[in-house]
Amino acid sequence: MKNASLKTLCRVAALVAIEVVLERFCSFNTPLLRIGFGFVPLAVCGMLYGPLWAGAAGGLADVLGTFLSPYGFYPPITLTAILAGVSFGLFLHGKNIRFFPNILGCTLVNCVGLGLGLQSLWLCLLNQSPYFAILTTRLPQCGFNIAIYLVLLPLLQKLAFRVEAAARAS
Repeated sequence: MKNASLKTLCRVAALVAIEVVLERFCSFNTPLLRIGFGFVPLAVCGMLYGPLWAGAAGGLADVLGTFLSPYGFYPPITLTAILAGVSFGLFLHGKNIRFFPNILGCTLVNCVGLGLGLQSLWLCLLNQSPYFAILTTRLPQCGFNIAIYLVLLPLLQKLAFRVEAAARAS
């Protein structure tokens, strides 16, 4: 991030804006579940710019999105958004991405570890509800997200690097 160019800042800002729109307006939301494609811009940011940029983008998108949602701001959930961006960057940044361990590992960390485990814990604390009750209601979301991640991440990888190469050429 030290030598960030204006182009990089603008591209990451555009990905943050797209993430906010997809996450807050183009997904199925309840107080406990969110099913949608808001992870796509964050994954692309991680692929192209690495874990620091993707983590910052995830945190910023979550904070900006709280102004547009009725649920309000809760810092631990923002921490989970930052960790999701960092994991996208750690697993998917670079040219030698393989399905196993990169894409599968990223999917399991994001969907099971962060989405199901950690996010359920934060919702349990926020809503003062039993952890396993929240965990079981979020299992369908986890299953759906695993399937979507495993299909979309390899496609996004190919597309993201082609778009980035075309943008650099122009």
